[in-house]
Amino acid sequence: MKTLIFLFVTWFFAECLAAQTLQPESGKISSNLKIAYNASILYPGFRAGVEYPIKRIDLTKYRRWRVLRHFSKMRYLSAELGYYHHTDFHDNIYLLAGWQMRKLRPRGFFTEFSPAFGYSRTFLGGETYLVDDAGNISLIKGAGYNYAILALGGGFGWVFRPKTSAYFRTSLLTMFPSNNIVYLRPTVELGLIWQPRHFWEARPKIVSKTKGKKS
Repeated sequence: MKTLIFLFVTWFFAECLAAQTLQPESGKISSNLKIAYNASILYPGFRAGVEYPIKRIDLTKYRRWRVLRHFSKMRYLSAELGYYHHTDFHDNIYLLAGWQMRKLRPRGFFTEFSPAFGYSRTFLGGETYLVDDAGNISLIKGAGYNYAILALGGGFGWVFRPKTSAYFRTSLLTMFPSNNIVYLRPTVELGLIWQPRHFWEARPKIVSKTKGKKS
C-alpha cells in the first residue's frame, strides 16, 4: 500500500511539471530528472537521478519505396543516488555515474541499457561492538562497509505524455571488495522520467542515418 501511495504522489508531481513544460529553444534540450521505487529483491528503497543529453541518432530504414522503420537513439551521461533497506542486515546508500543508452520507437515505447560505476556505503542493521585485546567492549556507531560498485541495468518504458515517461528497469549491482570476494545484488525499479522547463540545457549532437534505398 505504501508503494502505491508513493508511486501515485510521484506520478502527480511529474504531471504537474509536465503541464508547465514548454518546447525548448531550437537546438537545446533540457536534461531529464528521474525518480523510482527501487527494491533489492524484496527490500524497499528509492532511486533518483539526472540524465544529461549528449547525442541523438535518428535512424530510418527503407524498403523500396516505403519507410520500413524509424526510431531514435538517445545517449546521456547520468548520475543516480540509490538506497534500499534490508531488514536486520544493512541499509545501503550508493552513488552511480554512468552512460544511458535509450532507443525510442515512434509510438513512444523505448528500451534502454545503462552501465555505471560508483561508490556504496552500507550501515549495519544491528548494534555493533568491538572487543580489543584487553577484553574491553565498545559500541561502534555507524558501523558498515565501503565498496566500489559496478552496475549493469536494462529495461523498457513508454512516453505517455510529452516530456513524461514511465519505465521499468532491472540492475545488477557488483560491490567489491567483500571478504575478498565479489558481492552481487540484484535490484528492480519502477519510476518516472520527465524534463522540467529549461533545466540544465544541452546542445546534443544530432546525427541522421538511413539504411536501404528509396525507389
